[in-house]
Amino acid sequence: MNTAKMQLDEFTAKYKPTDATIASETLIKRYSEKVPSALIELWKTKGFGKYNDGIIEIVNPEDFEGDLERTLGKEVPNYVPIAIGAFGDLFYYRKLSDTEEDVCLFDPHSRKIHVCCWSLTEFFNAFLCDDEIINRNLSKALFEAATKKLGKLKNDEIFFFVPALALGGTPTIEYVDKGNCHVHLEILFQL
Repeated sequence: MNTAKMQLDEFTAKYKPTDATIASETLIKRYSEKVPSALIELWKTKGFGKYNDGIIEIVNPEDFEGDLERTLGKEVPNYVPIAIGAFGDLFYYRKLSDTEEDVCLFDPHSRKIHVCCWSLTEFFNAFLCDDEIINRNLSKALFEAATKKLGKLKNDEIFFFVPALALGGTPTIEYVDKGNCHVHLEILFQL
């Protein structure tokens, strides 16, 4: 039995992919030394795409490297974007040493970085599976209202606020719209 496959069982039991794309062998080879085997196995078996109708998207890191570099102000080879929340929170994995790791969250609205967990498996199996986190950090009620109002998110789409929170907008359903996540992250970065 493959132990890497078993490492994210709680996450895969709670989150179901929608229109996911399995990672290519080229991508797997490129990232196999940068991320834990559990994430590689998720990419191989479940793939990149929206999970649970888009409350979280497991991202192809190649597509988000530019967003992360812009956020950090530099390229950091051992930091890998792994997921994006429905409202633009960018989650990334950091390999800090051969034995230390964590997963961070970049909140594009406040432009703050927070450490979510001290391990990748804890991020998937505990953080993302905690109902309080889902309600508070992933804004479940607002996500459900936005989905009802605007329809399901496609891959590389997020919900955002008009005006942006940094410009005085409020995180309420009246001010929610949706569009391309890369474009919106760039706009928020420029504010």
